[in-house]
Amino acid sequence: MPIRSVEDAKVEIGHHFPGLMALGREVHAFFMRECRAIAPMLEARSRATIYRDVFVRKLRDYCDATNGAHLHRKSQLVLVGLESKYALRVKRLSGGFSVGVSPTHASEQYDANEMPDYASTLFPDAPEATLLYLGWSVPENAPNQIDIYLVCNDANRNVLWAISLSDGDDGRGIQQPLPVDDDDENVAVRVLVRGGERKANG
Repeated sequence: MPIRSVEDAKVEIGHHFPGLMALGREVHAFFMRECRAIAPMLEARSRATIYRDVFVRKLRDYCDATNGAHLHRKSQLVLVGLESKYALRVKRLSGGFSVGVSPTHASEQYDANEMPDYASTLFPDAPEATLLYLGWSVPENAPNQIDIYLVCNDANRNVLWAISLSDGDDGRGIQQPLPVDDDDENVAVRVLVRGGERKANG
């Protein structure tokens, strides 16, 4: 089926948004509390790995306690299924709403909103899932804050839409890549913001 729209996502999984945002804050609070002393010595990749591992652990707990949410693991791929229609993968936002993608066929498939071949059995009885990134970033000018987005790519691996899960973020006027805590080369993604959603200009 076609990739679901931002409007579909808000209707079908919008009730998960507050829980996912609260989870993101818990992850950030854990890092700030437990890793503050060593944080200045960590490279961006090391920080991202810690965040990812804590996200996965807390997502497992979220899925155990929440109807319609299921955690799936196959090899190194960890996905959260929501309502048998969406799959989430945790990724740090490396520039705008783009993410770093490893040069493997499976990662490139997911980035093009196509379930990787070896993971297709994770959703055998569900409609074709729309694949999302649960993207996070820590703004350089607000290190005590974490921003959480659901990001959906199109089949050409371009950002199709993004939804902010942050409280009170209507996004009006933002048309520049978001500041992120990242040492990697930024890939500029200009986006048009309407309310709490972002749609790529192309």
